[in-house]
Amino acid sequence: MNDARIESVRLTPTHDGEAALVVTLRFANGGRSNVQIEAEGMRRVMARAGVSNALDLIGRSWAVLDVADPPFTGWANKGE
Repeated sequence: MNDARIESVRLTPTHDGEAALVVTLRFANGGRSNVQIEAEGMRRVMARAGVSNALDLIGRSWAVLDVADPPFTGWANKGE
């Protein structure tokens, strides 16, 4: 998935009245996937990317979305 780029972003409301960011990823093979990021995660993503406007995320690598601590590894540790 290291070839995925952010194709578009849009805000969407959540059930608790906050805004979430819906990010569309585009892969080299033409596939697309949507990811929803809650408000606090959105602030961390924008800080990591060094942007103040969510539209400035367009064209960047999907890696700026990984603000988890520890970082997402793509698989779950079973038994922990």
